[in-house]
Amino acid sequence: MDKQTSEGGFFYWVSDEQLEAFARLTDLERLQWVEEARLFTLAARTPETELRQERLRRGETIS
Repeated sequence: MDKQTSEGGFFYWVSDEQLEAFARLTDLERLQWVEEARLFTLAARTPETELRQERLRRGETIS
């Protein structure tokens, strides 16, 4: 795996095995996976992140 460097942002790598495992999930299992990820990110976000997300929802800038 070549790791490209850039300013800001982030990246992650998914193996072929992980992609294959996700492809084997049923539609319901995929939806459940997405819902669990959504709930995790809501629980783990900081007050600042919450404020920025609300600003984006309203079409405002985040700063």
